[in-house]
Amino acid sequence: MDLKEAANQLGVHYQTAYQWVREGRLQAEKVGSVYNVNEDDLQYLIQERSKPSPPPKEMQVRDWAAQQTKLLNHLLSGEELLARVQIQRLADGKVPVIDVCENLLSPVLTEIGDRWEGGSVTIAEEHRASAIVERSLANLMSSPAGRPKGVVIVTTPPGDEHSLPATMATAVLRNNRWITHHLGTQVPALDLVKIAKDTKADLVVLTITNPDARDSLKMIEETLNGYDIAHLSGGMGSKLRDLLESVNTLAKGT
Repeated sequence: MDLKEAANQLGVHYQTAYQWVREGRLQAEKVGSVYNVNEDDLQYLIQERSKPSPPPKEMQVRDWAAQQTKLLNHLLSGEELLARVQIQRLADGKVPVIDVCENLLSPVLTEIGDRWEGGSVTIAEEHRASAIVERSLANLMSSPAGRPKGVVIVTTPPGDEHSLPATMATAVLRNNRWITHHLGTQVPALDLVKIAKDTKADLVVLTITNPDARDSLKMIEETLNGYDIAHLSGGMGSKLRDLLESVNTLAKGT
């Protein structure tokens, strides 16, 4: 049979079957401008493809500094596809999300922030880099199988428009089996209380990076205390591992 019919039986596009011929994965004989495939060779490949695939091996990152340099260059150049592929490859390799955030994303974004303060990176370039990372994190929001540990709400106090730390916290918590409601930024205190009550949240996590929002944070904390709603606050320098340990400690105590 010709390669087009073989591709149909394999359930793939012709170009995919052609690539397999080029790679030697599918045996074919070229007659003129047509590739002919032997029935036995086709059935062998069909059987091979039907075998269950082994689970992907866990990737071991030996040089985070090299990963950081690579991602930094992608982000500063606005190469979103390359940045997202790099981050996704780590996730596909079963590198824990918390490692991706703490060993790659946070250091790179800190470096970009430092360059912005030094005048070598513009606000537009800094915002573009943050937006690329935030979109990349969307694919890392999976919740593994197992009984949920509880319910957490993540947000920032009014006056702090930096959503990326909250997004990272959400990704880490969800990957550790916490049902996490990510509210973004600028949520008023009483609205936050209402959704915490409605969802029966075990904890509210507040992230803050803008020093000008400290008074707002204090007001939110006082409001949550008044309604007896447990909460944690984290600012610049706070570690996701510390957050996760605190939240998991809460779970053990309930």
